[in-house]
Amino acid sequence: MSNTSFQPKFIADDMLGKLARFLRMLGYDTAYYRDISDKKLIEIALNEKRIILTRDTQLVERVMVNKYFLVESDDPELQLKKTIDLFGLCPDPCLLLSRCLDCNCLLDNIDKDAVKSRVWPYVFQNHERFMICPECGKIYWEGDHVRAMRARFEKWGVINPD
Repeated sequence: MSNTSFQPKFIADDMLGKLARFLRMLGYDTAYYRDISDKKLIEIALNEKRIILTRDTQLVERVMVNKYFLVESDDPELQLKKTIDLFGLCPDPCLLLSRCLDCNCLLDNIDKDAVKSRVWPYVFQNHERFMICPECGKIYWEGDHVRAMRARFEKWGVINPD
């Protein structure tokens, strides 16, 4: 799917934190709450039209939605690959790090001068582009960590090299 076509929205249960984080890294709208009851997870899925990602077989036995994926693997890499395959996702490298990894909001550009007091001096001196989460205020920049994520996703075959 291109970034202009329909993109599914997900909600991951509390056993799939790494998968949720990987999907967010790739730009997919993925709700995740560390401590959430099955009832609340189902309620959010129904209200927000989200696909449930779960490892809980009991949850899918009583789930009231037909859009769910019972994740069988313990390996986050395999979980991600299977999710991408199952839902026909085509991650766009341009959307990498477009969402807050903590709260899932889309990031906004922020003027470099506005982050001077909020990042390490080395980071401020060596980066020009910064993003901010409008919800939690976390600051992001494309440093070595982003290059490492991109390399990991390329190695896994999840995204193609630029």
